[in-house]
Amino acid sequence: MSKERKYLLMGGGVLLVLGVLYHFFPVIQDLKPAGSEINLKKHQIAKYRQKIQKRKNLESRQIALNRNLGRAESGLLAGETPALAAVDIQNILNDITRKIDIEIKTMRVLRSIDLENMNYVSIPVQFTFRSTVRQLEDMLYQIETSNKFLIISNMKIRNISGKQPEQISSTITVSGLLKKKNA
Repeated sequence: MSKERKYLLMGGGVLLVLGVLYHFFPVIQDLKPAGSEINLKKHQIAKYRQKIQKRKNLESRQIALNRNLGRAESGLLAGETPALAAVDIQNILNDITRKIDIEIKTMRVLRSIDLENMNYVSIPVQFTFRSTVRQLEDMLYQIETSNKFLIISNMKIRNISGKQPEQISSTITVSGLLKKKNA
């Protein structure tokens, strides 16, 4: 036999042995000692326990977040519709102006704004009144510290020339949030 033929036969034999080993590998793997399989099972059980612990932590965190969300949503406007929510804002503003001794000249409910990618609708109410600077400051403070989440989204202040120079005319837009019905 020539050298080339010997190498070819040896290469073919090696490939044949590798093919047989590959074919019967699952059987050979089962012949391994059971100790390594037990260690593998212990490792898998440890991983499962970690996942279970993470799930318990996530569940408790979700409960806490839902509780916080419930508290935060208590500051939303009352009412099933934007019109009823606007009445809620109007009532809050009337209460504040009564405390500060301000008379509201005009009050308009503006078109509600659907907040994209959120489950809330913004309800703006615009009102106009005359006051002193101190009364305006008290008004703004009362709006900002209200138990409802009210946002002053626009404000215009003008000095009134005439009999009472300390008087100013203010137009303020206050917005509140209402949860969407389908949310």
